[in-house]
Amino acid sequence: MASTDTTFKPRAMPPIGVDLTERQKLACLHRILAGIGFNENMAGHVTMTADSDGNLWASPWGLWWDEVDASDLCLVSPDGELLDGAWDVSPAIFVHTELHRTRPDARVVVHNHPYHATLLATLGRLPEITHQAACMFDGELALVDEYQGQVLDQDDSAWLAARVGAANGVILASHGALVIGSSVEEATYRSATFDRISGLPTREIAAAHRGALKDAFRTHALDAYWNGAVRLLLADDATVLN
Repeated sequence: MASTDTTFKPRAMPPIGVDLTERQKLACLHRILAGIGFNENMAGHVTMTADSDGNLWASPWGLWWDEVDASDLCLVSPDGELLDGAWDVSPAIFVHTELHRTRPDARVVVHNHPYHATLLATLGRLPEITHQAACMFDGELALVDEYQGQVLDQDDSAWLAARVGAANGVILASHGALVIGSSVEEATYRSATFDRISGLPTREIAAAHRGALKDAFRTHALDAYWNGAVRLLLADDATVLN
């Protein structure tokens, strides 16, 4: 039987090599996820809690995720009103607003239409825990199995948040995916994993093995992924920090 020992902890984590602001981290999230195909051309949007008033940093409308720099991010109110920024935000900003308002742990909300997750959305089914990295979503998956059209106001936003509940990996039927994290780093790693686990099911991992793997991916694996992804991104194009 394979060991489920999770006592390993790295003595030191290879650093990024630069200190990032939260806004720069959010720009990196856009570029990293675009680089692995988590986006559908110009579709999708990300939000991050910006301050204690509940204002949000949000993706700019019209820029593809591959293009987003830190200075492109827009500041919006908890009610989706644009407060600052050179660009507009998506009218579907309400996909995010009530999730942030009702869930203190939902600091970062990622929405897009990645290929495999969107395939499951058309089938109206959740991914299954068939790959070890999927264990980070054990007990945290939800299917919103009713398509209500675009989410364009606070009533729509409240309806969606109620159906998402406490989940961190969500399939929106006939639409796409939502991934939620308590930090940019966590949201990036969860998103990078979510589409990879969203193929058609084969054989599920036994529940007894999931908890230890979930803890391991949540701790040192998350930092190793984020630091490495940002190092590679900055080596290729450091303008993302502008």
